[in-house]
Amino acid sequence: MPTIRVSLSLRSTLLADRISSRLTAVPWAVPGTPADVIVTDAAAAAGPRTVAVLSSFDAVEGLVRLGVTGLVLADDPPEDIVRAVHDVHRFGGWVSPRLVSSLLPGPPPASLTVRERETLRLVAEGRENAEIAAAMFITVSAVKYHVSNLLRKFGCRDRTQLVSRLGRPLAVRS
Repeated sequence: MPTIRVSLSLRSTLLADRISSRLTAVPWAVPGTPADVIVTDAAAAAGPRTVAVLSSFDAVEGLVRLGVTGLVLADDPPEDIVRAVHDVHRFGGWVSPRLVSSLLPGPPPASLTVRERETLRLVAEGRENAEIAAAMFITVSAVKYHVSNLLRKFGCRDRTQLVSRLGRPLAVRS
């Protein structure tokens, strides 16, 4: 029998009790393939067939990297949590509508210069500053200037975060 893990802060006993009672009261399992639902602590949120109940938007990226297939905010209606468990079991995943925008890569800011767009494309390809400088026929300090502007415009702290926000290198074609 498959197991669905619902990971939430067990310090919130009211929420844990409310979710547990809703899950036991709803016949949501696919006919012929029932599932056990286990409520675990938020720290145990990892792997497929896990629904993470989040208190904020902060942990979304990390949980996706850990393979969590259901994401719900703690202040979403309890029916959404039940639906997330159902859809993770039946279809393999579910994301709260309020979290979707945080998972999608945003478009590059319209205020990027031609040089910044080219720099962004090369950074997304994983090139180092010297390689970017050679490809663009500019100095390494000019590359650092463009990268610094990109980090500021995208609100990122480093190149890794910048590339992860893009989703895919093809999204930044010049």
